[in-house]
Amino acid sequence: MQEYDEEPELITPEDFLPANPFPLDAQRMGIDRWTGDGGCLIAFAANLNPAKTSHKVVAWLMLLAVTVPLVTTLWQLL
Repeated sequence: MQEYDEEPELITPEDFLPANPFPLDAQRMGIDRWTGDGGCLIAFAANLNPAKTSHKVVAWLMLLAVTVPLVTTLWQLL
């Protein structure tokens, strides 16, 4: 038998999991795709590809869905 100077590299279960699409900030806060409504929206937005035009349109619609109610509420308060 041959003797090896280095120990063989062990395979961990994480090697078989897909890459985590979440931003590092969300991971640090403990948010995942199962964390309420916010987690699923972050997961959806993290999977958008900026090279695709349809994904850019969806991102703008998501932005409008958040900002329009905020702006109208602030407008009514003034």
